[in-house]
Amino acid sequence: MTGNCLCGEVKYEIDGKISPIWLCHCSKCRHQTGSAFHASAVCRPGQFRWVSGVDSITEYEDTSSYKVRFCEKCGSPVPSEADDREMVFLHAGCLNEDPERKIAHHIFVGSKAPWFEILDAKAQYEAHKQ
Repeated sequence: MTGNCLCGEVKYEIDGKISPIWLCHCSKCRHQTGSAFHASAVCRPGQFRWVSGVDSITEYEDTSSYKVRFCEKCGSPVPSEADDREMVFLHAGCLNEDPERKIAHHIFVGSKAPWFEILDAKAQYEAHKQ
């Protein structure tokens, strides 16, 4: 499976299956994406490799240690390695092929946008999935 940023500068590949996809409704993800939620998944570091554009990645970290990584040319989010876990966080919307995974659940619905209504029957968690 491949993924890239909007301008195509940053490219990456993933071998094998990724985790099921979850939708995060926290205020930080909403601000990062400009949408009602962020569609996320993870893979193991051994499955992931950068193809190009690593030098074009910029990172922003706020005072609460929330980090976002993005292409400095087009602003698209790019994968990030978790500092404290053996996983790479992926942005499902930046994958080029069908990941053969579906949405599993919603997290941080306690802070979801008031104008957005969750209409599916997937599990919902007030904060992070336990």
